[in-house]
Amino acid sequence: MRKLISKIFPICVIVIVLLMILVGLRSCDGGGTAPSYQFLSGRNPIKFEKVKTENEDRRYTYSFEADFNDLCSKAHAELTPDGFAVREAVQILSGKEFRERYYYLKEKFPRGAIYIYIYENRQCIKLPDSNDYAMAEKAGWIVVTVVYGEGWRWPF
Repeated sequence: MRKLISKIFPICVIVIVLLMILVGLRSCDGGGTAPSYQFLSGRNPIKFEKVKTENEDRRYTYSFEADFNDLCSKAHAELTPDGFAVREAVQILSGKEFRERYYYLKEKFPRGAIYIYIYENRQCIKLPDSNDYAMAEKAGWIVVTVVYGEGWRWPF
């Protein structure tokens, strides 16, 4: 009996330690706290969603008055050294061109990918008599959306 206990006890300790490591890795994703990127200048998100889709986990939306070029240069200076890739696009809405900039950081164990979208001349507004929001055209306004991709889930 003593030999059996001396063989089972170390195995139980190893399993408990591994489970504690897995719980620690799972909890290091920020737990729903708003991102603290410096180019956002300490602003709070106007909208937060726990999406829980196949590719997304959380989405933060910021809307504020700012110069698009100035904000993009600050974002570029902060995000590219951290490994974010950048892509620019132009979208045509109601006959006007609106610039957009996307930042993408690949998935690294245990966290998922991070996407940051910056939209020029847009404002995120709350719809009356509803909990929904919509984007509207407004000169001089910026919408920044930070999306955290779904990270490592197993065994949770």
